[in-house]
Amino acid sequence: EQAIRGGGSDAVSVAVSIDGGIVHEAAMGARVPDTFDSVEPTDKFRIASISKTITAITALQLVEEGVVGLDDPIGSLVAQAVGVDGPSSGVSDLTVRKLLTHTSGFPQYENLFFRNQVGSCEEAAAVGITRSLQGASFRYSNMNFCVLGLLIEQLTGQDYEQVVYERLLTPLGISGMRLAPTEDPGPGEVVHRTVPGRTYMEVLGAAGAWVASPADLVTILDSLDPDSPGWKPLEPGTVAQMKTAVNDPLSPDRGYGMGVILYGGGAAGHTGTVESTHAMVFDRSDNVTWAVTVSGENPSETVRLVGIVDRALAA
Repeated sequence: EQAIRGGGSDAVSVAVSIDGGIVHEAAMGARVPDTFDSVEPTDKFRIASISKTITAITALQLVEEGVVGLDDPIGSLVAQAVGVDGPSSGVSDLTVRKLLTHTSGFPQYENLFFRNQVGSCEEAAAVGITRSLQGASFRYSNMNFCVLGLLIEQLTGQDYEQVVYERLLTPLGISGMRLAPTEDPGPGEVVHRTVPGRTYMEVLGAAGAWVASPADLVTILDSLDPDSPGWKPLEPGTVAQMKTAVNDPLSPDRGYGMGVILYGGGAAGHTGTVESTHAMVFDRSDNVTWAVTVSGENPSETVRLVGIVDRALAA
C-alpha cells in the first residue's frame, strides 16, 4: 500500500501462494476512483498481457490433443476467420509455434491496437495478415495472440472465451473472468481510469482483454507446476517447452518462451500493462507464487513490482 497507493495509484490487490496453496490475499484502495467504494480481494482488474499466458495454455491443449500441430501452417485458417480472400506472402506459413513465441514477423502495430484505428481483434488481424512480415526474429507483438485467439475459434468452432472456460478456468474452479471492454466494467470489476472513446481492450482480445483477480492469476500459473496439487491443463513436457526461451540459445531460462516470460533461475510469469493498469504474476524458484494487480499509473514500469513485492515479503 505504501509503495503503490502511496505513489498515486487508485487500487492494488495481491495474492500469494506457497507450494500451490494460496496463503494470503489483500486489496487496498477504491474500486471506483475518487469514491469510497472499497476494492475487495475478489474484484477483477485488467490483466492486460497476462492474457497471453491464458491463450497460450489453451492453444497448447489443442496441440496436445492433435487438433493442430505446433508447426502446421495456419495462415489460411486465420484468413477464413476474418473473411480475407488470402493471406499475404509469408503469412500462409504462420504456425502456432511462431505466434506463441513472437517469432512470426508481425510488426508491433502499436497504433493499430491503441490509436482507435480499428474496433476489434478481427479487424486488426485482417490488417496484419494482408501485410508483409518482417523476418523471423523475436519481436513482441499483440498481433500474435490476437491471431491465436481467432485460430482457437476456427479450430474449435466455439467462441474463444467459451473455449478458455471449458478447457482451463472451469476445471480450475475459476469464475467471473471475462474479456472486458475498455469502458463499462461489470459488477465486481475495478474501474480503471481511461480516456473516453478508446477501444484497445476490444482490439486486443485474446492478447490482452481479460480481467481477473490476483488469486485467479496465481491459480492459473500454479497449474503449470507438475509438483503442486490440483488439476493440470498441460503435460510436463509441454510446460517445459513453454518455459524454454527463444531469444538466446545460450540462455534458455531467460527471455520469452510460449506465452510466459522467463526471468532466470527457474522463475517465470508475465506482466501486463495498458492505460491505468499494471499487473504481474510471478512464480519464484522457491515455490512462492504471487500476483499483483494495480489500477493506476504507479509503478511507472510494471516489472518494478518484483522489487516492491520482495520488500513487502521481507518486511
